[in-house]
Amino acid sequence: MSWLPVNRLRGHGAALVASRRGSIPVLFGLSLIPIIGMIGLGVDYGIATSNKTKLDMAADAAAIAAVVTAKAYISSNAGQTNVSANALAAGTTKAVNAFNANMGNITFGQVTLATPQVSRNAQTLTAVVSYSATVKNTIGPIFGTPTTLISNTVTASADIASYLDFYLLLDVSGSMGLPTSDEGMEKLALKNNDLKEDNYRQGCQFACHFPGRVGWDLAAGKIQLRSDAVNDAVCSLIRRAALPLVPNQYRVGLYPFINQMATLAGVTSDLATLSTTAQCSKPWPLALTNLLDTGSTQLFINGDPSTGTGSGGTHFETVLPQMKSTIATFGDGTAATSRKPFVFLITDGMQNDQNHSLLLGIKRYYPGDPSKFLLYPNARWDGSKPKQIDPSKCTDLKNAGATVSVLYIPYNIIKFQDFGGDVARENNLVNGFSPGLATPLRSCASPGFFYTANTPADITASLNAMFDQALQVARLTR
Repeated sequence: MSWLPVNRLRGHGAALVASRRGSIPVLFGLSLIPIIGMIGLGVDYGIATSNKTKLDMAADAAAIAAVVTAKAYISSNAGQTNVSANALAAGTTKAVNAFNANMGNITFGQVTLATPQVSRNAQTLTAVVSYSATVKNTIGPIFGTPTTLISNTVTASADIASYLDFYLLLDVSGSMGLPTSDEGMEKLALKNNDLKEDNYRQGCQFACHFPGRVGWDLAAGKIQLRSDAVNDAVCSLIRRAALPLVPNQYRVGLYPFINQMATLAGVTSDLATLSTTAQCSKPWPLALTNLLDTGSTQLFINGDPSTGTGSGGTHFETVLPQMKSTIATFGDGTAATSRKPFVFLITDGMQNDQNHSLLLGIKRYYPGDPSKFLLYPNARWDGSKPKQIDPSKCTDLKNAGATVSVLYIPYNIIKFQDFGGDVARENNLVNGFSPGLATPLRSCASPGFFYTANTPADITASLNAMFDQALQVARLTR
């Protein structure tokens, strides 16, 4: 075995080191290529992203301009032949102009705008704006990507005025004469000795205003009743409906009911007169409180006590068919001649099959006791029969094309000491039914149109929400 001299080994090592030092610049140069490429591609991507932002904003502006222009055209030229076709054409032209005006300078790019599609489906206008663009890359060609393709589709919609009728079915039976709060009920009971002869020794918590009752005098204008709270909410809705997109767009009617439905104000677009009828500018007691059950029918026709609100009960099985026959048009809202009906049922939901009436043959009359109608004997009471509403009675209304929206005002639990007697028996019966009243009312309402409120503020807010939802449905279901 031979050994290399030490000096020769040192020479080989030095040569090896020198060789490695010479390769570093080469390796560094090679590594710069992907780094520079990544930077260049990042620049290309930034240019493409900036261009896409500009084009997206231009497409948004174009789609919005299209539907706004078409809507304005229809509103201004309602009687014109082919108004829809002309409006859509105007919207298309406006979309192209708006896109070009908002596009600005597209760096290294070539843009193609597809013809905007503007359409009308019943009361909804829709605009679809699509673009594509080819952006030249600066560094990308080195890596086989000479261009970047960008595109987008934007959709905008707007509703044309929907013609809607609102039929407000308003419960004015005796239970709506309860104060709006437990505090008000207790305050009334402390002073009200009505019905003490029936062993109701704690005092009546209703603002009973049958002849000879004192509750009405104690409550009217002093304690807010649920009927007054509903009246305030109705006035708020009337003010909302008085701001239509086009004339005669919304009509409102007021239909109080007890045993039967009566007409306080038929459906009308004269909302100023309707506001006066509802006594919106007056303090309590308001119109609905003045229509609370007095023992004799109100809003009767031609002196006939078989007409009007009736007295003594709450008869949904009679009222709901009457409403169906009252609705003038079961349309889709696309025109003033095809109005879409909404029935707003505002009630505590307590059906009572009782009557304070006079039965002559098979026909009921509600003259009062004592009778307020010449030649008609005194009415008689046939006993309290509280129960839940039968929701199937709402089916015919919904099947005919009406949307039924229910505002349920929970029946305030009556707090009392049970000394026996007819009134105490009824209080127990009613208190027992109250927790379950919401379930059948919810079934009565069209899907998604059930509301619950008790305080005056919540009643107003809920009725306004019902109005807003009606407008929204007119847009989304078309």
